[in-house]
Amino acid sequence: MFARLFLFSNILQAFKYRDRVTIMSDILKTVKKSREGRRKTQIMQSANLNYIQTKKYLNYMYNCGFLMITQRETYIITEKGSRFLQLIEMQKIKNLR
Repeated sequence: MFARLFLFSNILQAFKYRDRVTIMSDILKTVKKSREGRRKTQIMQSANLNYIQTKKYLNYMYNCGFLMITQRETYIITEKGSRFLQLIEMQKIKNLR
């Protein structure tokens, strides 16, 4: 019984906080799902971030060239963003082994 509780608490601890790369991955996945792009609010809700965090990450990712802003003020993923997302996914798979 104690072992199960210990294991459960370790699992919860592992999901308590996300690192920056995971947050960026969540944002890129959200934006990639939509052809016409996603608005800031949609990204904020989907990635489970507050407004300040969303603004900070979107500005950073735009400056890095991972995202573009359309005339309709929606965010779309760039080729560079797609490659970055692929690298993140490959790294996750590699870490599972």
